[in-house]
Amino acid sequence: MITISFVSLLDLLIRTMVLGQLLLLGGLLWRSSPSTVRHLVFAAGVSVAGLLMLTAPIPDEQYGLFRNVLLILTDAFAFIFWLLIRYLFDDDFAPRQWPRPIKLLLGLFVLTYFYALGVRAGVSPLHDLIHAVGLMLILHSAYVAYRGFADDLLDERRRARISVVLVISLYSTVLVGFEFADERYRNAAWFGLMNASVLLLAISVVIGRLFRLQYEPASRKTPAAPATIAGSPIATLSAADRQLSAALDDFIARKGYHQNALTIGALARQLDCQEHRLRRLINQTRGYRNFNSLLNDLRVADATDRLSDPDCDHLPILSIALDLGYDSVGPFNRAFKAKTDQTPGEFRRSVQNRR
Repeated sequence: MITISFVSLLDLLIRTMVLGQLLLLGGLLWRSSPSTVRHLVFAAGVSVAGLLMLTAPIPDEQYGLFRNVLLILTDAFAFIFWLLIRYLFDDDFAPRQWPRPIKLLLGLFVLTYFYALGVRAGVSPLHDLIHAVGLMLILHSAYVAYRGFADDLLDERRRARISVVLVISLYSTVLVGFEFADERYRNAAWFGLMNASVLLLAISVVIGRLFRLQYEPASRKTPAAPATIAGSPIATLSAADRQLSAALDDFIARKGYHQNALTIGALARQLDCQEHRLRRLINQTRGYRNFNSLLNDLRVADATDRLSDPDCDHLPILSIALDLGYDSVGPFNRAFKAKTDQTPGEFRRSVQNRR
């Protein structure tokens, strides 16, 4: 006769509650507009469901071959989470533009992943490799949040970088770390109960947030269309913000954005205004979500003019990059190609061939 302790019984009860919440979360996502982020959130929910069932206080032999499926779902969380963070907080993230060798390497890793978990059931050194890659991706997610914080122009997203991304990254890192720990700790009843309780709290917060987004009248307002750099609408701005907008226009006209290592904080000091006011103004009147995108658009526009000018044919691309405010030619090449689908050298040659 199988006996079950009170801690294990409570653990199972909480896990059942979390699974019910995940079903509710799936229903909310189903009603939302289709998007890559929605699909990734849904996939993360399925992965968490796999984790809940795999780590439940139930003997492994009771799962049969279904345990392999749960392993695949559970270990996929780190990879899904990394993609979700990149799509949410990295506006320039474009995996479709990755080089072909990188895509082939990823395809090989996917095949290895399914072999190690679906065929070998995790009994292989490949499983440790997958855990190591997952841990690196979780840590990189935290780095992505930290890296983009300074340039982010959206206050709500800046708060999310701190309150959500770093917290979940820390929690996920602890979970992955436990995979390398001694089995007696991983299978301890108290750890399973703690894990289920934290998931219950976290998913409750997420569902509450989604309910507010869907049912609060203010949250259903259609955002204003992004404005262009020239002729930005300022009629609805206060007198102080109109003055700040004029100062920003003057800064752009003087090509002050060619300054090396220019940040939103440095620009706010030059315009003698509070940084949060400048962030809000650029987002509302120029339509940008991060400061680097504004800088790159302005600088790349100037770069195309210079690369098209016969009088600048003698200038090395590195000299142009440095004069526009870039630290080196690498970031300039990446920004230019992201905007034009060509490297600066390819663009210059195409212009010269048309003359």
